[in-house]
Amino acid sequence: MIVTLHPETPQQRHLERIAELLQKDGVIAYPTDTLFGLGCLVSRKKAVDRIQELKGRDPKKPMSILCADLSMLCRYTQPLDTATFRILKQMFPGPYTAVLPASREVPRHLQNKQTVGLRIPDHVFCLAITRLVGEPIITTSCNRAGEAPMMSAWEIQEELGHLVDLVVDCGDPSGLASTVVDLTKDEPVLLRQGAGTWPI
Repeated sequence: MIVTLHPETPQQRHLERIAELLQKDGVIAYPTDTLFGLGCLVSRKKAVDRIQELKGRDPKKPMSILCADLSMLCRYTQPLDTATFRILKQMFPGPYTAVLPASREVPRHLQNKQTVGLRIPDHVFCLAITRLVGEPIITTSCNRAGEAPMMSAWEIQEELGHLVDLVVDCGDPSGLASTVVDLTKDEPVLLRQGAGTWPI
């Protein structure tokens, strides 16, 4: 089922319905500033397992966490030095994924080598829903492993509608994956060039 939200001012009643669904182990397909994502609340292992199964990928392969703001992001990483925080302020909100040392707040079912991928997309829906539920949601591209990402709500509904609880239509993503930067070293390391320019 597709729910259509206004791309600049998403209707509160729809946001509340989606939040309620997520709090009941729901899985949604939704737009970000880069690609359509598959998401659920980070704390809901059952829903995370559903996404892994839907994608048909190695459960050990990490999924990124999408946050509302830097305050939420900082709960999921170890204390940051001033230089790293300054870089994050330049990156976010935007089409980047920052790889950072994971804090104990990151659920065990999402941890991989003590690091975590964190995002704050420049997208109204993503920021509104994470603020409303008060915790991050998973973000992983909307496709089965090895296949190209799906680029429209209607395509997702046709291909995966029976496997997700809701498809959110709220403006079109750019169509490019996020730029991934490792900030766990002394100097930032570009892991994947995507929609975000690097260096900033």
